Amino acid sequence: MIWYADLLRKVSMFLKKYWIEILTFSIVFLVLLICLLPNFTWINTDYDGVSYTMAAKYMSPSHNTSAPLFLLLGRLFLFLPFGTEAWRMGLISVLATTICSILIYLTIKQHLLNNPQVRLYSIISSLIYGGSALVISQSIIIESYALSTMLMVAAYYMCIRGKFVLASIFLGLTLAIHPLLFLMIYLVIFIVYKPIRNKKLITYTLVFTLFYLYVPIVIKIHNDPSMWGNSTISVFLSHNLATLTMLTGTLSIYDFPKRVFDTIGILGISMGLGLIVMIWYFIKEKTYKNVLLWLTLIPIIYFATDLSAETYVYMLPSIAFGAVVIGIGLSKLKLRYSYAVLAVAVGLMVFNANYFDIGRTLDSNLSATEYYNEELPKLKDGDILLTGGWTGTIAYLYNKEEGRNIIPISTDIIPSDEYFKAKGINITRSISDNIIDRRYEDALSIANSNPNVWLAKETNPCTYEYELVPAEGNEWIFKRWLGYKVKTEWKWKPSNPYDFVTGALGISEWGFVLKSNKNMLMVGISGFGTVVLYLLATNKLSRKQLMDKLLKRKG
Repeated sequence: MIWYADLLRKVSMFLKKYWIEILTFSIVFLVLLICLLPNFTWINTDYDGVSYTMAAKYMSPSHNTSAPLFLLLGRLFLFLPFGTEAWRMGLISVLATTICSILIYLTIKQHLLNNPQVRLYSIISSLIYGGSALVISQSIIIESYALSTMLMVAAYYMCIRGKFVLASIFLGLTLAIHPLLFLMIYLVIFIVYKPIRNKKLITYTLVFTLFYLYVPIVIKIHNDPSMWGNSTISVFLSHNLATLTMLTGTLSIYDFPKRVFDTIGILGISMGLGLIVMIWYFIKEKTYKNVLLWLTLIPIIYFATDLSAETYVYMLPSIAFGAVVIGIGLSKLKLRYSYAVLAVAVGLMVFNANYFDIGRTLDSNLSATEYYNEELPKLKDGDILLTGGWTGTIAYLYNKEEGRNIIPISTDIIPSDEYFKAKGINITRSISDNIIDRRYEDALSIANSNPNVWLAKETNPCTYEYELVPAEGNEWIFKRWLGYKVKTEWKWKPSNPYDFVTGALGISEWGFVLKSNKNMLMVGISGFGTVVLYLLATNKLSRKQLMDKLLKRKG
């Protein structure tokens, strides 16, 4: 029994030494667990939750990249003997964010090894991350961003510890979930940390692309690619490339001022006073070589210039790395500033914990679950559900679970003529030059040329509540967008950041964002080119110097 007494003594000593940390991380975990979705929801832009659950349960592909590692992990969590399937899938993000808050704590301790107040700064940063509005919103639904962010922070932590093999593995795990978030961190770490450029470590990272064999394997098994169209590897790759090129940097310059203010608002309700500390620290550093600057800034720039407003969720890594910067920044300020930042962080956590409690204060009707239980049963087998996005996707799960045969057709991506022929559906294709008009004219053709067509009509757009109505007599739902013109005018007035984070603006404000040739990508390229040409013309930069600067990499 000596070993037992010795173990108890060690546990007791550990608890006495780290009771504040244990309390902090327990609070983060409990807040997220309380707010976790009790069943399917579309709030917080949880558009993918149903398809992720279906893909994990039935081992089928999800949308675009399919996040194979996330789906396989979800498959394991679905075997848990308690909670709804949606709750079990969402638990992945709760645990990921809790672990990430611990990693943020450890990262700051590594940066400030000899600082006597390092414990305080580390705890403050962990609370900022765990109580952030954006972080909570994405950690209580079925999404992959919390898990990807945790792995990104783990990779950075291993880099500063000099454990580059583990860093390369964590980077590979990120790649197996979200390639775009992987690129955001990998490009920075690849440039800054020379050991990561070792061919062996690059191989360790890239070997995780083998997880994407999940897509062709499950397609071959099910032989039913109709939901996402990921029928071959080439189609799979083209879908992802098309999505990336469509979104990246294509926000119109007219929408950019508003997006900047919206970005600041989201960061404000997510970092509190810490946002000021972060900005102060970067200004004080006066260097573009700070790796944390780019790890924080790149996701923010991506969202601020991106066509799709829903990509605010990509700023989750910015909150994580920003929290690390805040902890480091506080170490260079007087202690009273730390207490002020801590007080605001605790206040935000309390407010956000109440605000984002799904099923109680947020989406009390659980709109997605209500739609599944009350609206979809209105349809008979063989009926056509002509609708967009999430209201169509959930019908695939309904068919699987209930043994039904509703035919969903997405108005976002009208299927091929071969699909319609196989299903016996009539359509007269639009010849309009306007892509929006063409989409809705095709949808109207389906509605007018086939019996038993149903549409999803919004009853409460802010919480994504819908009712299913017959297409006959409700064609106005599509016609309202025909000939719709987005005004080319400068937009400055920001939206409520909480409405942004919950996705309450998804239908009312983001329906049609202006896509223009005068977009942020072209402004950035032309601006960079103008500066380079000026420097070359004034002999301040030779062609050789230009190439040296472009190719130079920090070791």
